[in-house]
Amino acid sequence: MRFQYIKPTGLLAWYIRHYWVLEADDSEGEICERVIPTGNVEWMFHYRKTFVVKDKQLVYQPQSIVSGINSHFFDVATRGESGVIAVTFYPHGAANFLKFPLSEIENSSIHLEDIFNTAGKETEEQICLARSQAERIAIIEKFLLGCFNPVKNNDLLLIKKGVEWVNQSKGQINASELSRKLLLTNKSLERKFSALLGKTPKQFIRIVRFQGVIQNLSKSGNKHLTRLAYDNGYFDQAHFVKDFKALSGYTPKEFLALGPCNADYFA
Repeated sequence: MRFQYIKPTGLLAWYIRHYWVLEADDSEGEICERVIPTGNVEWMFHYRKTFVVKDKQLVYQPQSIVSGINSHFFDVATRGESGVIAVTFYPHGAANFLKFPLSEIENSSIHLEDIFNTAGKETEEQICLARSQAERIAIIEKFLLGCFNPVKNNDLLLIKKGVEWVNQSKGQINASELSRKLLLTNKSLERKFSALLGKTPKQFIRIVRFQGVIQNLSKSGNKHLTRLAYDNGYFDQAHFVKDFKALSGYTPKEFLALGPCNADYFA
């Protein structure tokens, strides 16, 4: 399996964290990965066989998908020769390329063609015919720039500042405190976060706190779980374990047993 990150350039670098590319060959057999909440909207473009989502039944992903921010985990697997490029947006980024509230794609993945019609289908075909990663990235960036529909500057700055405060606190801030800092009512902030980010402040804070736990586990290893719970703002270990399992499907001890992970991916 080959995996790499690629940084966007120009205007897109303000809205997109990175592209990531994954390729696998037939000879590698099935490669299964668990996808856990990261707080980022992603667009994915398959140019070989698509992934299979393992839930109650096996479902092949569409050739290209727009995925909202998830509050749950799921498993995906390769089936034969695979190749995919994913666009990972900053939390404030995706709203500038979609013309509907991001709450509409919360916890779901939508075929790109269902959103962008002919333009989405043509982009799929061009990416599949491309002969290099550079050519595929160029096609994706041209498509993204064609979709660009900037959010009002005041709203964009509000979301960026809100996300900054949540990240600085490592998810240890509540929605009411965030509203006070941003000089908005709880209801107004919830409406703006839902539309422009895809989660309410409370939901987004929960995911960021979970990301902080993942990073702590990656750096500190088998730290005492009670201390880890308190350090990340949980009232007790039972609440910590329950929340961790709901978001990842594992208990913290089971997650540690999987071995080292790349904490930067979950940031």
